[in-house]
Amino acid sequence: MNISKRPEKISAVIFDLDGTLLNTLQDIAVSMNIVLERNGFDPHPIEKYRIFIGQGIAKLAKRAIENQKKASVTVEDIVQELYTEYEQRMVDSTKFYDGIPQLLDNITSKNLPMAVLSNKRDLLTQKLAAEFLIKWPFKIISGARQDYPKKPDPALAIHIVEKLGAAPEECIFIGDTPADMQTAQKAGMFPIGVLWGFRDKKVLMETGAEILVQKPSEISDFIFDQITHE
Repeated sequence: MNISKRPEKISAVIFDLDGTLLNTLQDIAVSMNIVLERNGFDPHPIEKYRIFIGQGIAKLAKRAIENQKKASVTVEDIVQELYTEYEQRMVDSTKFYDGIPQLLDNITSKNLPMAVLSNKRDLLTQKLAAEFLIKWPFKIISGARQDYPKKPDPALAIHIVEKLGAAPEECIFIGDTPADMQTAQKAGMFPIGVLWGFRDKKVLMETGAEILVQKPSEISDFIFDQITHE
């Protein structure tokens, strides 16, 4: 974990959800493939969805049917079917990445306020949070909202950190996609890219990650080391 610079103080932590805290790949991919086949489209290998996910379900649907469009079916049709299908199976295979519960325990022990910011529709984000995150004292959990643009626009991230009572430069933003790294950079936060999620090292570095981590314990070490130096 090479650190070119570090925040002078860490006062808050914002997490992405899919690909960062939770491995949702299987449930999203299976749901999308069911909808594709129902509408006469070719399904995709599960791993292909790693590059489809990251900017919300509308983008996912658009990428999934790209180059095999049918005049009788719109992206909007696919999106609505996908919401229905995914909501029915969103916890079938979804689980924490190894080490995430311990990371959340560690951050909680330091009394650092935590939040979640996802591009997943807010209703679905809240359902996953109720299923998986209820144990920890997250101050704010937000999915995509109509009153704010999605990541990589930084507006909602800035709003969240203000609600947490921290300055952007004292917030670390942890995610696995270019949208997360770009959001953090635009908001003036410290971007940490995780390598267990949906994008690779090269993409994360090119889109603004200050550091990359192979496992959640490295985030704990970074936070605890920083607190020691404050």
